[in-house]
Amino acid sequence: MKRVFNFSGGATSALMTILGKPTPDDIVLFTDTKWESPETYKFIDEFELYEGIKVHRVAYTHRKSPGMEGFPAYLNHKVYLPNRERRICTEDLKVRTAKRYLRTLGVRKFENLIGFRFDEKHRVDRNQKRFVNVFNKFPLYDMGVTKEMVDQYWLTKPYRLQIPRILGNCDLCFLKGKNAIITILQHHPELASKWIDAENNNHKKGHSATFIKGISYKEMLHIANSQRTLFDIDLAEPAFSCSCSNT
Repeated sequence: MKRVFNFSGGATSALMTILGKPTPDDIVLFTDTKWESPETYKFIDEFELYEGIKVHRVAYTHRKSPGMEGFPAYLNHKVYLPNRERRICTEDLKVRTAKRYLRTLGVRKFENLIGFRFDEKHRVDRNQKRFVNVFNKFPLYDMGVTKEMVDQYWLTKPYRLQIPRILGNCDLCFLKGKNAIITILQHHPELASKWIDAENNNHKKGHSATFIKGISYKEMLHIANSQRTLFDIDLAEPAFSCSCSNT
């Protein structure tokens, strides 16, 4: 059966892919939100170069957002902003985009390989779903691979992802939570502008919603700029799981 490796552009899914030794019949798939860190794209390029593994890159598009891709295309035509309770961006940007792309390749039945580690049993349990023709597999969990083992592995390589773990996926994803986002903005205030613009554009459509209930990205940027204590970005942890997968 054909295997599809869910490649997020991060260290963990990259290790899963390397250990899985994809064959020419397998597909290593990166669904691009277009709001990833520049270092993520650099890491994917280096992964292909050093490992000799092709990464299929695909991004969300919509007829109502001509010339746009990923999260910008999604936000342009949607009336409501996604949030923790309504993770519709995950469904559209990741799941449906991946399935549409795979259908263009004639792939309808496959093993869906997801890079959850042994120390992420709660995530494995939540994703033990059964779909028609799609079979979720968790090779790192089955092999007992932990976060520490992933970190140690990449110390042996001539290239690695050069960003703190908290900056993976969409850089200021609302699932990272208010405290983590404020910490990120202390170090990278330039990341706020597109999120602020998205909320402002939503307000122009006649809605008052924000990505995070009760606080806007503009307000979080103000808090980050006004705090005297600079928190360690390497220690920041997301409030909720924000590692979106194509499941």
